[in-house]
Amino acid sequence: MLFLLYRGIGQTRGIQMVTRRAKAIALAALLLLAHGCSQDQSSEEPARDIVQIAGDLYRAQDGAHFTVYLVTPDGIILADPLNADFADWLRTELESRHGVPVRYVLYSHHHWDHAAGARIFDATATLIGHKNFPIALAEGIAGFPVQVTITDTNGDGGLDRSEAIGDAAAAFDELDTNNDDFVTGAEILADVLAPEVLYSDHMTVNLGGKTVELIHPGPSHSIDTTVLLFPEERTIYGVDFLNVKRLALGFPGTGTLDEWIASLRQVEALDFDIVSPGHSSVGTKADFTAYREFFEDLRETVNGAMTSGTSLEDLLASDALAEYDDLPNYVPQRDRNIEDAYNLLVSAPD
Repeated sequence: MLFLLYRGIGQTRGIQMVTRRAKAIALAALLLLAHGCSQDQSSEEPARDIVQIAGDLYRAQDGAHFTVYLVTPDGIILADPLNADFADWLRTELESRHGVPVRYVLYSHHHWDHAAGARIFDATATLIGHKNFPIALAEGIAGFPVQVTITDTNGDGGLDRSEAIGDAAAAFDELDTNNDDFVTGAEILADVLAPEVLYSDHMTVNLGGKTVELIHPGPSHSIDTTVLLFPEERTIYGVDFLNVKRLALGFPGTGTLDEWIASLRQVEALDFDIVSPGHSSVGTKADFTAYREFFEDLRETVNGAMTSGTSLEDLLASDALAEYDDLPNYVPQRDRNIEDAYNLLVSAPD
């Protein structure tokens, strides 16, 4: 059994964000590249599909978002329910394909685009999440979600229609419940149900002779991050902070650069062969190792620049990290990763 990931909960750190409105335009293109999704984001219906990963473990797609589920004789263990429209479609598919209800929903974190669909399964399923989930949800409702795909570029505490990009733009009218062209944290997270069961560092779910491990690797994209391990299928599922075959999108989130690397190393220590991210394609453990190595190269590059007195502008203008230019979202995500890492290290306490 794997009970390797026991660490304290880090405090949410302030994130130095670039707030120039021009960044919003670049970020819109970034989301498409970073998610690696070929579908037309302006289409009314996102691409949806279900494929088998290994054994009774399946991967379900909703455009640029992915979740997984495990079928057992006694019911289904579902990871993120994603949004309500997809969850309604998925429930019909599961009933048709497998004929058993969803018994557990295992949240990766509280962000609306991964969690809002849980209401569709609430009648039959127990909702499980990390103990920081209710805290992060309450903070997002009271303030504004710390979520890279929802960026308050003008700093007015909400999302204007002109700021909405990607999934937020597609769902803007649905989220804007009072029709004032301004979406608050309370509106964004209104349909997210808090977990009924909370865990701290590690939890095991057993159903129908099958097992899923829930693991909290520490603060990264969010303070309530959960990674799922399917031991028999030798597969892990993680969202936003966990990707393969591309540079990071959900960085920096709530963790420091060192915390991100520590979290990735703890996940890497698990016994798995297959990586099924919440965004991007399925990969191998070697792909995951390469993803972790990028962050270590990023830290070394930025630390070196700061030690030598190189400015952020000169670092961005250099060929730093050019060895990753074959990845699909290298432009413009390379610059954003360097800028965010630089700002994090500048603000880090001595």
